[in-house]
Amino acid sequence: MPHTPDIFGLAFRDYLDGKTDEKILVKIDLFDDEKLPVSYFFRPYDEMPEWEKIVLDECHGRVLDVGAGAGSHALYLQDKGMDVVAIDISPGGVECMKERGVKKAFEQDFFKLRNEKFDTILFLMNGAGMAQKLHQLQDMLEKAASLLSIDGNVFIESTDLLYMYQDEDGSAMINLAGDYYGEVIYQLEYRQWKGEPFPWLFVDYENLSHIAHLAGLDCEIFYRGETDNYITRLWHKKDEI
Repeated sequence: MPHTPDIFGLAFRDYLDGKTDEKILVKIDLFDDEKLPVSYFFRPYDEMPEWEKIVLDECHGRVLDVGAGAGSHALYLQDKGMDVVAIDISPGGVECMKERGVKKAFEQDFFKLRNEKFDTILFLMNGAGMAQKLHQLQDMLEKAASLLSIDGNVFIESTDLLYMYQDEDGSAMINLAGDYYGEVIYQLEYRQWKGEPFPWLFVDYENLSHIAHLAGLDCEIFYRGETDNYITRLWHKKDEI
């Protein structure tokens, strides 16, 4: 079986080696192709979008940064004196985080974490997508609940893609018998390397809220952006603690 290239790891390595103008080609089956600057993953706090700053300022206690990428969020929190565990499935990404100074950076599948507790769990940069499919979102939230301390918070970023199906009058044409409209297929390319296609999930808040309750979590909209993106905060239902 051919080896699947570690797109993020390769791009991050180049950035650390001084090639700071490179871009990753992002292909999504519902969108036009987009070129994402690798430098975006290395942005300091002052250059982060408003919603990321607000979430980072709300973090407390022991923090788990899921899909930590190049470690920019983890580094900021670590510099504030917090105990931060940063995980990612990209080996090169983890090496990048370590090189940048993240003390607890691990190549780790979130779903395989055991015997840990965190006061804050972060799924930023459309992190809800890690569920991949709507019917798998409950598994992801139940896993988060199992890792969350009694008074802890989970922050999840996502985007409602309903706008892509809306006419000018606001009506939407969706095939209710088909796949959920927020399920997409990504493929990443960097220089001469091409990654394998993989599923990703963009979920509307109503579905996320319903599934969170099934997973034993309460939730609320923590931040709502102007481009249908939002951050939700989740916490343990008090009657289930």
